[in-house]
Amino acid sequence: MRTRAVAAMLAAVIGTSTLVATGVAAADTGPDLWVIPLGNCSDQGPGTVAQPLCTAQGAADVAQPGDTVHITGGQWGEIDVTHSGRPGAPITYLADGNNGFFGPIQLGYDPHFNALQHAVTMHGVHDIVVRGNFQAAGLSSAVLIDNSTDVTVDGMTVYGNGTPPPASDGIDITGASARITLSRNDIEHRGAAGIAVGAGVTGAVVTTNVLANNAGPGIQVTDSAATVVTSNTVLTNCPVGISLTGASAGASIQNNVLSGNGVNRSACKTGSFAELSVAATATAGTTAAYNLFGPAAKTPYRWADTTYADPAAFTAGTGQGAHDLVGDPMTTHPKAWTVQNGSPVIDSANDTAPGELASDLTHSPRVDDPLVAGIGTHDRGAVELPDPFAITQLTVTPDQGPHPLPVTASVQVSNPWSTPLTYTYDFQDGSPVVTTDTSVTHVYQQRSGAYPYLVSVTATAPSGVAVHDTGQALVTDPAPEVARLSAFQDEPLSVVTDASASTDAWKITDYVVDYGDGTAPVDSRSANSSHSYLNPGVYTVALTIKDSTGATAHTTQRVTIGGLYNPVAPTRLLDTRDGGTLVNGGQLNLKIAGTHGVAATGVTAAVLNVTATNPTADSFLTVFPHGQPEPSTSNLNFDAGRTVPNLVTVPVGADGSIDIANRFGSVDVIVDLEGYYSDRFPGGNQYAYIPGTPTRALDTRTDGGSIGPGGTRVLSLFGKLPASASTIGAVVLNVTVTNPTAGSVLTAYPDGTPLPGASNLNFTAGQTTSNLVVVGVSADGKVDLHNLAGNADVVVDYVGAYALTNPPTVIGMPFLPLAPARLLDTRTDGGPVGAGQTRSLHVAGVGGVPADATAVVLNVTVADGTADSFLTVFPGGTARPGVSNLNFGAGKIIQNQVVVPVGANGDIDFSNLAGNVDVIADVFGYFSH
Repeated sequence: MRTRAVAAMLAAVIGTSTLVATGVAAADTGPDLWVIPLGNCSDQGPGTVAQPLCTAQGAADVAQPGDTVHITGGQWGEIDVTHSGRPGAPITYLADGNNGFFGPIQLGYDPHFNALQHAVTMHGVHDIVVRGNFQAAGLSSAVLIDNSTDVTVDGMTVYGNGTPPPASDGIDITGASARITLSRNDIEHRGAAGIAVGAGVTGAVVTTNVLANNAGPGIQVTDSAATVVTSNTVLTNCPVGISLTGASAGASIQNNVLSGNGVNRSACKTGSFAELSVAATATAGTTAAYNLFGPAAKTPYRWADTTYADPAAFTAGTGQGAHDLVGDPMTTHPKAWTVQNGSPVIDSANDTAPGELASDLTHSPRVDDPLVAGIGTHDRGAVELPDPFAITQLTVTPDQGPHPLPVTASVQVSNPWSTPLTYTYDFQDGSPVVTTDTSVTHVYQQRSGAYPYLVSVTATAPSGVAVHDTGQALVTDPAPEVARLSAFQDEPLSVVTDASASTDAWKITDYVVDYGDGTAPVDSRSANSSHSYLNPGVYTVALTIKDSTGATAHTTQRVTIGGLYNPVAPTRLLDTRDGGTLVNGGQLNLKIAGTHGVAATGVTAAVLNVTATNPTADSFLTVFPHGQPEPSTSNLNFDAGRTVPNLVTVPVGADGSIDIANRFGSVDVIVDLEGYYSDRFPGGNQYAYIPGTPTRALDTRTDGGSIGPGGTRVLSLFGKLPASASTIGAVVLNVTVTNPTAGSVLTAYPDGTPLPGASNLNFTAGQTTSNLVVVGVSADGKVDLHNLAGNADVVVDYVGAYALTNPPTVIGMPFLPLAPARLLDTRTDGGPVGAGQTRSLHVAGVGGVPADATAVVLNVTVADGTADSFLTVFPGGTARPGVSNLNFGAGKIIQNQVVVPVGANGDIDFSNLAGNVDVIADVFGYFSH
């Protein structure tokens, strides 16, 4: 991590955190120096948390005996230690990741992550401690300790640089250095020795380190007297694991694990291969015992230039090797060094060997495994098998309820060693409870607030090793149990239920949902569920919730399961001008299902743009499901010689087809497919209807001027759609053409797609006509309007949209078709609607429309108007919007399909602007949740 990048992160942390030094006095009052890359840092400052030093070297330059230098996350370059401590008051350099400054603490790298010559150097200093998980690198040795005394380097990680790494040691001790302790370091993949103790050094202690995969010996001692090499794990180094050469007499080599060193001789460049090699000049006063050698060792021992193949031969030839073992150490390193059960290293060490520590590489205590009858109580090598006790389960009962709430925290523990454990229970609202009991009861007197109380249990062994687990308790105010349900269709014949809004002071344990179709209720712990029905319809879904006390609450919701909309590219299905003109009283059949991209099964209704042209008499067309009687309703009404389009939503017959009937004269019929509804999954996306507030989206009379011959106007619906345009399958628009200068056609289609060979409005010069249009939108919510000939003004009102059902961004409604039924005809009921008047029509519960329908699909016709006017259809009991549905001239018969929400009173309203006009309304289906 780059220092400057870290600085930005830490600046945010320091602004929101109160920092407390770990294990020492408060940072701004005690002998502590902080190195933090904050914007206000300065190497000339006091080195407090509030005003830290900028660089580790800056701290080293001012540190005094007894100081602790806290070095936080970042890349700190090289530290040249020039100041000494004193006996009992060393200068300590601490890798401190405990105060909110996360990330690796790296030494020996520049800000660009290039390796420097060293991470730490010490020349002629004394009483120095470098402790913690510093990640150290160096093109030369990562740590160089030269002519220094009473130095400890503990807990460092030293890896090689590059492939292959430079031929340099991990840690070098040189010159007249004395009493140097290297402990708990992990040194791997160096280009030479892991640790090198050089000529003239005395009394060095190398203990509890891991040295692995280095290109030189794991530990090399040269002309250094009285070196202690204890409890190290030395693996796969070249060509020797531990090597003592020259005048290195008086050494102690005990409790080490040596395995795989010099075994892969092709990878080792040169040398005399052995796990342990002690030159003849280093044997005087040297002790080698309690070491373990891996089973693959070709040469476990080389002692005074003589090799020995096993411990027995070694002991017989030298008198050394007491308690040495050969076997698999079962030491693994998937993420951290560990020892497995059954390893021969367990409890086989000499507990009193020189340099033996009370804790291992990870600071875990050295402990006796009571299941192993060993020589000692410590394990050989750097890693101790820990006491395997663990908390297997913590239960908090009850974990939710109103205050005052007694809860019981109970732990189950796996304790193979039968270790006497102490438990600390913290309920987060007072003093912790310390006990040997595995169960404690506590009473909460106050609610827990926005988050539950954290219940924690810590099990602690006499060695100090502890394991931890947490639970929680949500303490609420007393409140009644209330069941709340949201149910909606998300796929064909499928309902999703959500009871997550249900509330209870106690924990809700069961959600029982009866889907209202005769199937068995579903009992679940989850507030969310789904169900598939066999048939469309309106179902009553019942929810019962039960809490931890056994109390229940109940609610119901009606849900409509109907057809979901499947948009298609506008496609011409029929044009009788090519043959097949409908004659007087004639009827034609048109197949819908299984043609032109429509699914073969599951189709419930089709959305068609139907145009009547070349009529020889005043007449009307009726579109209805094949196989059913012709209803007494109409879809298109027209005068002789007049071209009339209308959007038609019609159920399909059992065979997937529809019929079109003409009453008088002859007429040509043009049918364009816009989409269809299905109660099966035909593949691709499906959509449900979301009614909008009718809003004028375009009026070229006041915005941009008319659309010319061959012209296209791009209409943006940004801000009107109920969700992102990418989730919208189609929009519903009421489109009116007025003031056309020539006979023409208007086509609406998604922006950015080719002009389709279909039309939405057909008109003659001077004619004003309206039609409901269902059209796809582009990914950015745009629709194109194309005029074929002449100039024409276009008025567009936004009505609603079809949104994705799965996953739903907003919850739309399915469509249920009805047998066409006449709901209103003012010619026989109530008389015409006068100028400025509004006529209400109650539709809820009428003509097959259920009482809770959200919107209805009507074919609305105006006739016998006494003045040029327009009709607006809107939800009953609401203000009339500034839009129109039908625009008509005096004496004209005009129709248009209308999709209109049902008012809260179950009504829809019809408002006429001028003159008197008769209104006829036929229902073809409805939308409902």
